[in-house]
Amino acid sequence: MNDDPRLPSLNAMESFAAAARHLSFTAAARELYVTHGAISRMVRGLEADLGVALFRRAGRSVELTAAGAAYYPQVAEALDRITTATRLVRGMNGGNVLSIAALPTLAMRCLAPRLVHFQQRHPEILVDLVARDGPIDFSTERADAVICYGSGQWNGVEATLLLREEIGVYCSPALLQERVAPLREPADLVRRRLLTHSTRPNAWSEYLAAFSIPTREFKRTAGFEHFFMTIEAAVAGMGIALLPSFLVRDELASGRLVQPFAHTIRPSNAYYLLNAAEGCSVRKIRLFKAWLIEEARRWASSEQ
Repeated sequence: MNDDPRLPSLNAMESFAAAARHLSFTAAARELYVTHGAISRMVRGLEADLGVALFRRAGRSVELTAAGAAYYPQVAEALDRITTATRLVRGMNGGNVLSIAALPTLAMRCLAPRLVHFQQRHPEILVDLVARDGPIDFSTERADAVICYGSGQWNGVEATLLLREEIGVYCSPALLQERVAPLREPADLVRRRLLTHSTRPNAWSEYLAAFSIPTREFKRTAGFEHFFMTIEAAVAGMGIALLPSFLVRDELASGRLVQPFAHTIRPSNAYYLLNAAEGCSVRKIRLFKAWLIEEARRWASSEQ
């Protein structure tokens, strides 16, 4: 048994991991922006250091040996942990870019127009905002925090409640003038064209069930991936939309949409800010979270 405590070089382990992941020295060289020869030298040096072959070379292709197959997952996990730790420490040590991912409509309608207030309060922090559905893996994706919709139960992250939504029925004023069935209560919806939201496929069934209305007869029409698409389709008169009230205040104020009746529901899911557990100690994340909680209270009320 070899008890040599010396560790192989980090470059050699990165080269081995890339080659093992792709089973190709050429692809590994492309990933690490080095030459094929550099990968080959690093792997040969690592094999010499360990005293065991990690690859079988067969022409232009390579295969992992039993030792290589056992070594790879351990090395890959260790490199991932080093990457995560390095990213965290860099963020704590003067990193001034705050990467935020958020649901597309919320990012467009609520967050982007108000980020100027956060920037004025903390001019030293630069915000990088991207649209994203759902939670992320903070160990592999480059984001400091994400705003998403769900139950609040996510493993391995800190989840902070931001906003519980109220869901109502909205349509264009012209739709109310059509000479079809009246639209005065939820029961009237089963005879109308209902726009669907593809990421919430059960939303209409849940709404109608809340008022004890059978759902087998209602007419689905066009489906849309994001709320901002559904809003525009409703404004155009394509059908009736089921939407969070805080997202359509501008359309209601301008008369582009109307709420034909006041029956609303409050889903059990809500909007949360997620960050890695280690992020609690990062100043820029703490400052953004405090500001966002304050801002979300305005989204939930009539204050804008």
